[in-house]
Amino acid sequence: MPATSKNMNERDRMLDFAVRWMPYGGGEAEDIMVTFGMSPETYFRRLEHVLTHPAQPTGLDAPSVQALHRVCRHRLDSEVRRVEVGRSPLTDPFRPGVSPHVAR
Repeated sequence: MPATSKNMNERDRMLDFAVRWMPYGGGEAEDIMVTFGMSPETYFRRLEHVLTHPAQPTGLDAPSVQALHRVCRHRLDSEVRRVEVGRSPLTDPFRPGVSPHVAR
């Protein structure tokens, strides 16, 4: 039976999606959310775990696995930078002495 989205488990769907979108940087955030119901950060963390600790063989060759690791790292690093840039020095809860409940 050929693999379809109905008979594929989440792991296989993630790998299929990752391979299809690899040349384009891993897929748009909206596509990830609609397809998997999770944020891109969660998707790329789970994908990285699947690639690093496969419970079963992924069926991918070593260069493809390495390329997917690079996509994961790039997207996760980009997400960290996006969040850091969006923080305000007045409301950043990780900045000592600053309350996240500052009245505006």
